[in-house]
Amino acid sequence: MKIHHVACLEDNYAYLIIDESTKEAAAVDPVEPEKVLKAAQEHGVDIKLVLTTHHHWDRAGGNEKIKQLVPGIKVYGGSIDNVKGCTRKSGFL
Repeated sequence: MKIHHVACLEDNYAYLIIDESTKEAAAVDPVEPEKVLKAAQEHGVDIKLVLTTHHHWDRAGGNEKIKQLVPGIKVYGGSIDNVKGCTRKSGFL
């Protein structure tokens, strides 16, 4: 497993968690989804899901857009956090 950071906004980061054996990845807080998808392409991986740490716009603000860019992608967020664009709620996030 590898983790790569992706610079977003002026002072923020999203992350790719990459499974090297499957070439699949999770995106964490992809506030600028185009940048995250470009980084995934550069690393030769497919993003399968999004993990959103909390509901603030600088974390969850790209969820709706990434759902448009990657149809069917799963977007996880905390069950009590009201994460924008969330498709799956988890009790541990």
